[in-house]
Amino acid sequence: MSTYTGAPFPASCALDTELLECPLGAKDDSAQSESEAKTIQYILGNPGVGLLRSQVYDHLSNELATPLLDELYTHLWLVAKKSGRHIDALHTQKVKGRAIILTEDPRLHLIWNKNKIYIKPVPLYLVNYEFWVRYLQPLKPVLSSENSSLVPKIPEPAALVFDSSIAIGFMRSYASLIKCPLDLTIAKECYLIPADIDWIGWSIFINHFRVVGDDRVAKRYHYGQLRLSRLNWAVQIFRPQHTRTRWFYENSYWSTGEFMERATFPLVFLFASVSIALSSMQVALAVPVDRLWSHILSDHELKEMSRAFWLFTIAVVLLWLLI
Repeated sequence: MSTYTGAPFPASCALDTELLECPLGAKDDSAQSESEAKTIQYILGNPGVGLLRSQVYDHLSNELATPLLDELYTHLWLVAKKSGRHIDALHTQKVKGRAIILTEDPRLHLIWNKNKIYIKPVPLYLVNYEFWVRYLQPLKPVLSSENSSLVPKIPEPAALVFDSSIAIGFMRSYASLIKCPLDLTIAKECYLIPADIDWIGWSIFINHFRVVGDDRVAKRYHYGQLRLSRLNWAVQIFRPQHTRTRWFYENSYWSTGEFMERATFPLVFLFASVSIALSSMQVALAVPVDRLWSHILSDHELKEMSRAFWLFTIAVVLLWLLI
């Protein structure tokens, strides 16, 4: 792969070749004049978003950033396998009986639950070379004029900076999702990528992301697909600030009836288990001590055991109410 100078792929491999018009007041030597080529004045695929850096970076933050998963990063090893390659290809998702659900929410990308997996389509601007060069160049160290030592470059202003490792990680996830022509066909059928992309072009393009290491992707993409039920537990336990609700990473139930239907069996099982435990304790307490385990437990030990069972039962009920 070529040296990384703003785009992880060379211009010759870009799947979209449209030119971006330079915003008023900005300088861009790579932009061609209108007489040489037709340019567009908006972000690719989003005519409502202009090409000013503030507009582009706000759009990128909304479309690609995952602050909740970044906040949970230090705890994700408890609920998921730490491997950015832990992503099933699209045809494997089908084999496992999972429906592919389109989402524009970046925090749901590669989140799966039972028989479905959420996948965010590839934004058109991420397959355009000029967009990467102009808006997704990594921050580079600059020479200090005082001691000629390398110091970090401070963006001005900080709000106009977007972490390009997020975009690189997102595209690397597609290197695992689309591995063969069948995956490409499924991706087109599910509207994950533009319909005019062929297998040869895609293979050449995505290979530049396939070799990217974890040091060049955002923390979220140090992990692959994540199970929703486990993320819900992580949110309930660690209570991150970016969560929308204290109970769920993403609510799986959209009606009270559906929730009660799925919760009935666990509730019945819990009720039966607690009832059996309480009944057993009542029987044990009703039998005279001299006839019950007289050769094993003393009167004091039997009372302590009964108290322990009682506390355990109450704790189970309270825990169920809390979760």
